[in-house]
Amino acid sequence: MKRLYLALFLGMTLVLSACGAGNQAAAGGQASPTPSPTEELSEPSVPAAAQPAENQAQKIAQTDSAEYTIERQDRSVSNKDGSTSLSRYYDLVRLTGDTPEIQAINDSLNGHCDEFFKENSGDVPLEKRADDLWLNTMDAAVTQNGDGLLSVNMTRTWYMGGVANTDYQGYTYDLSTGEEVGLADLTSQNHDTLATTLREIVKAYMVSHPEVDWWDDAADIVDSRSLEDMIFWVNSGEIVLCFSTYDLSPGAYGPVIIPTGVMVEH
Repeated sequence: MKRLYLALFLGMTLVLSACGAGNQAAAGGQASPTPSPTEELSEPSVPAAAQPAENQAQKIAQTDSAEYTIERQDRSVSNKDGSTSLSRYYDLVRLTGDTPEIQAINDSLNGHCDEFFKENSGDVPLEKRADDLWLNTMDAAVTQNGDGLLSVNMTRTWYMGGVANTDYQGYTYDLSTGEEVGLADLTSQNHDTLATTLREIVKAYMVSHPEVDWWDDAADIVDSRSLEDMIFWVNSGEIVLCFSTYDLSPGAYGPVIIPTGVMVEH
């Protein structure tokens, strides 16, 4: 009987030891609490595969418009007393940046500036009156800088005694290529259709302005004007045409500027 009690006592001791070990293990597990379901997760990184599309969008945004300055190239002539005898300058539009496209546009604009000074001497004729201020200037205005186009309108003011003249010129560029563009590049109409459309708009403008003493053959002059020979610029997406002083009417009426209502599709 003693042996039976001894065996029971040893068995109960082993059971109690095992329960104590289990409680210690459970107590040790409390050192690593279960993460809260509301714990904030870190944002996932952008997949590498998405980067090319983002870079492409950034490139499109960079060529949609351009930063620029207008720098006056002043080569005026002064009298001996320091007063200005001949106001002679050219407003040069210069784009900011060093891409090949921007460089090409700047080179073109520089070329127009150089041509102006080459063709327009700063010499003042001897017969000039002392109290006259003579003018030979080009003022610049950027009329379109968006949708991938840059358009510059140049206003020339000329006075060398006698009659004063004002005329206009326009230069339009594709910002994505750096190339100067013509009218045929600006819409989906083919060359001949666009030429006809613009000529009809000009002639309708003439009919609606009977107060101007148009030349008798003004309509024929318009019909003979090619797209390549039309002076134009883009103003807020609209094609604007210009016919120089004396083209369609006497000089007293000055140049003819016609907003066409034709929008660029670029």
